[in-house]
Amino acid sequence: VLTGQQWFHMFDCVHGEGDFFDGGWRFAERLALYGELTDVIRASEIRPVSSSVVVDCFNHIPPEDLELLQRKENRLGTPLDLVFQMISQQIIKCALDFSHSETVGVIFDQDDAKREEYFFRFAQQYMATYYLGETFSGCGFADSRKMTPLQAADLLAYGTHHLVQISQTLPLYRSPDFPVIPAFWSMLTDLAGNPSTPPDGFLINVEGLRELVQKVKNKELLPNRGETI
Repeated sequence: VLTGQQWFHMFDCVHGEGDFFDGGWRFAERLALYGELTDVIRASEIRPVSSSVVVDCFNHIPPEDLELLQRKENRLGTPLDLVFQMISQQIIKCALDFSHSETVGVIFDQDDAKREEYFFRFAQQYMATYYLGETFSGCGFADSRKMTPLQAADLLAYGTHHLVQISQTLPLYRSPDFPVIPAFWSMLTDLAGNPSTPPDGFLINVEGLRELVQKVKNKELLPNRGETI
């Protein structure tokens, strides 16, 4: 078993740090634990959603377009803003596919107070402003060392990050020291269960960001409360 606080963090598992270092976990043991965790997730009722943004793409659009995305009414001008919007839309769709009376709560990993306040206000604005935003019942923050869902999310985020790098053949990407990609890919493919849901999630690159700018200019944003779709 894990020693100390007994929490799982994917980075520590990969690099043998934290509780894995304190417990003297060998490489083979860490790899076996990872495999067991992916099997647990595959056997669950999880429906995966993920979004990724190539951070550098914001440097490849005109300054006036970036300013447009950064306006308070849009809040699409940073990678975190854009990922939050994309994830929120997918969560709403998943909830409605399950039941039109279903609601969801969003838990963020604890961070510095300033960032937590930023995300809280963003979530509140999203829930109060957009059509179907009432699907969210609330949002909050928790310590990932004490929340199993956040630990599972950490595993998913780590693997998806590498998959996106591979799929985009980024020049700085190198194969991870921890050979987890085949098991992770198989797990995501099983979870998706739908050819329309790519196992490596939804990615925004330079082309996608330019398309988004055009949608904002054309006022093709999410409908507000009171509007129909």
